[in-house]
Amino acid sequence: MAEVAQTAGRAEAGAGLNAPAPPSDAPPTAPAPPSDAPPTAPEAAGVCPECEQALVGDFCHCCGEKRPEARDLSVRHFFGEAAQELTSVEHSKLFHTLRALLFRPGFLTNEWVAGRRRRHLKPLTLCLGIFAVSLFVYTVYKPVSLYDAENVIRYDQYGSAKKVFAKIADRKGVPLETVLERISDRWQRYVSLSTLLFVLCFATVLQLVFMFSGRYFVEHLVFSMHFVSFSILTVVLMWPVYFFIGLKPGGVNTAVAVLKWSLDIAYMFFAVRAVYRMKTARTLATALLLTAGYFLTYMLVFVGAFVVAMVVVITG
Repeated sequence: MAEVAQTAGRAEAGAGLNAPAPPSDAPPTAPAPPSDAPPTAPEAAGVCPECEQALVGDFCHCCGEKRPEARDLSVRHFFGEAAQELTSVEHSKLFHTLRALLFRPGFLTNEWVAGRRRRHLKPLTLCLGIFAVSLFVYTVYKPVSLYDAENVIRYDQYGSAKKVFAKIADRKGVPLETVLERISDRWQRYVSLSTLLFVLCFATVLQLVFMFSGRYFVEHLVFSMHFVSFSILTVVLMWPVYFFIGLKPGGVNTAVAVLKWSLDIAYMFFAVRAVYRMKTARTLATALLLTAGYFLTYMLVFVGAFVVAMVVVITG
């Protein structure tokens, strides 16, 4: 027992438990910093700003975030990184997504369903971005504006549309040009808000056509977003053609429209075959049916936005 007591005493002395109290005139020692104090600069630099994991190299092993540096806050670095993201063939999501969208029908949908999604833009982001670009290019230059009420008068061979607009102008006590401008402005606004409605309507068509395929509605929704993105993107790429020929009924415009819808049918055929994996004859029939459904959906949204714009201007 004596040996045990001596051993315990030596242990307490080594741990400082039996150390003598400091003299009364000794300066007070600084308290230890709390455990939850913010990390110092070297420690903060070694922590991922996204997930707060310890950084070993320049990139986080957990989430992939880059180590923050002072140069990241410079304007030069910001625009340089943005330019690399947009133009780099190896790293740009935009480049990979647009290339796959244009030249590999159905590939993006299959990649999304399979869970391989990091390399490409999200379907909704892609669709909304392309739609916004199309809305800009087809409204910024009036002779090639799709959402211009004057086009309705221009395409009307019987002159009834102009009479209707003239009656609205008389009722409002404003010039005809003011009424057309108000309708055009609201038409553009409602079309910009109808993107999701357009995508949902076409996804519903896909759900009805492939009702017994055993697929989830979200799969049809993603296919709808990718096809809508392709169809609208081709319209954007055709803007230089319309810039020179204008928007006029008949003639060259009809040939361009036929070419555009033929391209949509061909793309639909290869996309359906890649995603839904049917035989050639059935795929062709389904592609024709879906393209017709897409056209009707487009006209429903396009004309519906115009009708709502007219009603709001009349009742406003």
